[in-house]
Amino acid sequence: MMILMAWLWWWTDTGESRIRNTWNQVSLGMGLPSSTALQWRLAFDPLAEGSQLPNAPDPEQWVRQIYAQLGEGERAQALATASVLAERFPNFQLGQLLYADLLNISSANPVNWPAADDANAPSSRKRLDELILEAKRRLQHDSVQSLQGKIPSALAYLSPKQTYVAAVDASKSRLYWFENRSGQDGRLQLHLVKQSYISLGINGVGKDKEGDGKTPLGVYFILRNLPGDALPDLFGAGALTLNYPNAIDLMRKKTGSGIWLHGTPSAQYARAPESTDGCVVLSNPEMGQLLQMPELRMTPVIIAERLEWVNAEQAGQTFSAFKPTLDLWLSARNGRDPEVLKVHYSQRYEQDNMGLAQVWPRLAQTTLGYGQNQALELVSVLQWKDQDNTMVVTMKDPNQSHTNGAAYLRTYWQKEDGQWRLVFQGPT
Repeated sequence: MMILMAWLWWWTDTGESRIRNTWNQVSLGMGLPSSTALQWRLAFDPLAEGSQLPNAPDPEQWVRQIYAQLGEGERAQALATASVLAERFPNFQLGQLLYADLLNISSANPVNWPAADDANAPSSRKRLDELILEAKRRLQHDSVQSLQGKIPSALAYLSPKQTYVAAVDASKSRLYWFENRSGQDGRLQLHLVKQSYISLGINGVGKDKEGDGKTPLGVYFILRNLPGDALPDLFGAGALTLNYPNAIDLMRKKTGSGIWLHGTPSAQYARAPESTDGCVVLSNPEMGQLLQMPELRMTPVIIAERLEWVNAEQAGQTFSAFKPTLDLWLSARNGRDPEVLKVHYSQRYEQDNMGLAQVWPRLAQTTLGYGQNQALELVSVLQWKDQDNTMVVTMKDPNQSHTNGAAYLRTYWQKEDGQWRLVFQGPT
């Protein structure tokens, strides 16, 4: 039986409940001539115009081509493509399985794989299920064409000085990396530099505590770039560290650390969709490309269970609605009256495990009286919605310096009774 082809028939038929029957119904020994198109023909967006498979650096394009050829009944061509895929990417396990399946169907006496509920080989069964899910995620992601003119809804404002922004869609095992081309007019213009298959936590998303095997959800920022030669093989080409837990995570008493974007062990081209301790993991070639990009520090990384895509005008409306509140706070900072400033702070404000009453004298002293100094420069405004509605605002502070360059101030705002209130502010 052809394992991944059986899954394909199931996927395009009636749903997950049919998979066990499918395993017994779809066989590589069906005796179909190579010119016959199978009834479970796959429907997905074609490869981008001009793609040349013999030179494609990403094996995912080869996988998509193999499925397209099988959908057209071109089994001989699919086998030829799979052969080159297996040779060029020997540690790409999904490609090796595809090639094995196609070799099996081409033999006079194809081998019938164990039944789906075979309890004698649970580890093999688990790995096979992981590869099936990987194939599904690689085939079902949004095409570049379908995302033209759209941006993640979390983005409200980006300064032209914010070079990049990234977004993760956990439901699709996908990382989207954008170059910011926004102008001084404030209208968001992003160019999708790359989208990559990624692996996430072995227990899914929504991290709450250390060791839960989940990837956190929220708005995070890249802190450091760690080269691969300074790390164990587990991290592959290298890593980009994230600021988990952020201020909101700490308010919610979430624990854990070491949430990174990083590469794969040398023995694997890619890991299963849900297989990490909580990190976001890319293939080494993809990770290597990210590590070579300049100005990665402070890059926002949005991690969502499912991304919502909007146009730039909708994002602009979000920022326009929030900007008056931000302007009033900035004006109050420039003044000398602590009571005028204090109205912008929530009674839930928390910093260094202390509430507003405890930190207010020091907070007011260090915040007020900036009128004679250089103004803060707005870098980014990002919105995150879960049980709360949160704005994450990052500003460059030209009055301060940092060992890594410019100093930044980050504020977290949440809506209370229809009004935005600060729940945290502090250096990045």
